[in-house]
Amino acid sequence: MTPAGAGPTTPGAMPAGPGYTAIPRGPSSRKELDIAWKHPVYKPEAKEVAAGETFVAAARRALAPEVAFAHIAGDDPRPLLVLRDCHVCTGTDDALMTRQADNERTMLLSRWFHCVRLAPDVLKEDHPFHALFGGENPPHLFVSKADGSGRIDLKGDQSRSELWAAMGTVMTASYEATPKSALTELGRILDTFDSIDLQIAELEKRVDGVVEAYGPNSRKFQRLQEDLVKLRARRDTLRDSASKISNLPLRPVAQQAAPAEKQG
Repeated sequence: MTPAGAGPTTPGAMPAGPGYTAIPRGPSSRKELDIAWKHPVYKPEAKEVAAGETFVAAARRALAPEVAFAHIAGDDPRPLLVLRDCHVCTGTDDALMTRQADNERTMLLSRWFHCVRLAPDVLKEDHPFHALFGGENPPHLFVSKADGSGRIDLKGDQSRSELWAAMGTVMTASYEATPKSALTELGRILDTFDSIDLQIAELEKRVDGVVEAYGPNSRKFQRLQEDLVKLRARRDTLRDSASKISNLPLRPVAQQAAPAEKQG
């Protein structure tokens, strides 16, 4: 991965999260690093009142663990990364990230997981997904295979190495290849994104100056516009490359190794 402090700084660049990256990244890299959280909601079927045509919602109740896992996994075969928000950390990724440290590896690894985020009331006994976070000392997050097997619980104050080890264990069980080379290539792509964003920002400033001085019909303006088109096309190509690099093949379900289950 890119060492802290390396690479260009794009004007106006912000971390890919509030204090979660060591390197200020540009907008293209931030988009690539975004964690694609899903927020599943279980809606029980309505039932008809026998005396008339009025419909009422079925009473809320906790689902059986296997049903809860099947619902949050849906048709996504990737392993799960499931985080429950609490009233203290809601609105942040503090349970997953380490503040003021380099979390780019975590963000990149997340693309190989189906990332699910549940509200704090998942701890209530009648919440449909309560079985995922039951017990006296429920974890703050866990990783597992798509069906919930091979689950590894994490408390939310885990180190980055503990988190990466847990993610790696589940990935090894779920994928035919490791992400090692993909992570290296993605790190290079992020650096290139930042360089391109910097060039685009500088060209856009020059375009503004040329329009003001010579107008939008000048040759200088046309040349700068052509350069911008080329840079944006290169950025799109990089985006496609990142997508292809990220496409690791999953093991067939019957061949997925079962990682040792860990609790706590």
